[in-house]
Amino acid sequence: MNNERLALFFSLSVLGAAALFAALPSAHAAPLTQDEIRARKLAARRFEGAAVSLPDSAFAGGLRVCARETPSGINGYWRVPAKIVDLVDAQLLAHLRKGDLDKRLPFAPKLYVRQYAGFVRDGVRMIYVNALLVEKGSPAAAAAKKAFPASCASLSGSWGIQFDTKTKQFLGFSKN
Repeated sequence: MNNERLALFFSLSVLGAAALFAALPSAHAAPLTQDEIRARKLAARRFEGAAVSLPDSAFAGGLRVCARETPSGINGYWRVPAKIVDLVDAQLLAHLRKGDLDKRLPFAPKLYVRQYAGFVRDGVRMIYVNALLVEKGSPAAAAAKKAFPASCASLSGSWGIQFDTKTKQFLGFSKN
């Protein structure tokens, strides 16, 4: 690590440092082919990616997710503040890279609309991240920022994961 990167590392918070290392290219990663580079550029133009906190109204019908596994034992719901969404989302993207879970997805995790939904299980505030692959500018993209999807059939893909706010651990990655 050169002096510039070392100085930058020490000036960042723990979360910032984790995000920095996650963003650095891996020394062991195979170089991308021209077709892979072209596919990534097309996907970035095609899909809408964002991290959003769902409003309270989204929970009217309960927790409706598109991944195979749905959280159980839910006692209530809560809205995840935008500040918490930003912090947990940075940790999530790093967690997916570190655990190679991102390699199980057809597209980069940042290209999915990541819906942050708070729920309570056994007195512990949990967060469910419902990630949806939707076309930019589509009605599904606009709707995904406000509510759970009415149907998962119109999506290009989805996955989900839980976050325990007490232990600060991600649990139960599930892909549809």
